[in-house]
Amino acid sequence: MTANDPKQAQNENTSPYIPVQDYAGQGYSLPNGEKTGAFVKTHKKEIVDQVNKFFKEKYHLEVTTHNLVGATNAVVAYVESKGEPHFHTSVIVGVDTVNQKVTGNVGAYEGKVEDSIMSGLYAMAYEKEFKNLDRFAESVVKKYPVIGTPQQMINNTVDVGYTTPYFSISTSNISFPEAYKEFMHNHNVSKMELRKLIEKRPFNKENVDVGIIFYMVEKHAIPDKKIAEKIIAQFKGLDEVAPGSYGIFIESNDILKRTGAAKSDTGTTSGKDEIIKKLGK
Repeated sequence: MTANDPKQAQNENTSPYIPVQDYAGQGYSLPNGEKTGAFVKTHKKEIVDQVNKFFKEKYHLEVTTHNLVGATNAVVAYVESKGEPHFHTSVIVGVDTVNQKVTGNVGAYEGKVEDSIMSGLYAMAYEKEFKNLDRFAESVVKKYPVIGTPQQMINNTVDVGYTTPYFSISTSNISFPEAYKEFMHNHNVSKMELRKLIEKRPFNKENVDVGIIFYMVEKHAIPDKKIAEKIIAQFKGLDEVAPGSYGIFIESNDILKRTGAAKSDTGTTSGKDEIIKKLGK
């Protein structure tokens, strides 16, 4: 069968999996979202307007809505903040598909938006250190047959806070309440002040998780354990990265369209061999 064989193209279209470099959220879905998904197509502007209003009124922030996904009697909006703090998150918009209207009820799982904002504030506070992490990741993709997460995939399926093509930060506003409260009081708070407020708290490895993720670049390739081991060893020797608990993962090239999850992965294991970094170490 040749690369241009129609049968091969048909198999790729009907397969539940897709190469990561071709994935931009197509087929991404949530349970019981079929009916609401159809509603989204005819009420997109109303839904986006409600999302914008929610963020402006509650957080005094502006966002871009990248994707609207149907759910049970609701639409989940995947959004990205404009400017700093930079983060991705999601909110739930209530809809009435029987009467064909947007209810105006917008909310999120408890703490989800606040935690996403805090992850963006953490990235601001340790801007230099995360730039070092970016340079490390860029060196990895030059050296090994791996790639980062496509930006469109991030925009349309990711809602875990500060996320780049190479890593994501997961933390909580409860972990650093002084920094979060100061930002909500003063959106112009400096990065230096945020850092001071964060470092008022004793270091706790549980407060910040950073996931460093690469995908195999060869289409349909499975994760290479040896590559993962080499990247982990190199990262352990890396200095001047932000404090936190780091996980490093090599994912398969194949992505499940419905969930955005890789078919398989290898790397560190949470609670077993994650890499703990303190400031400057």
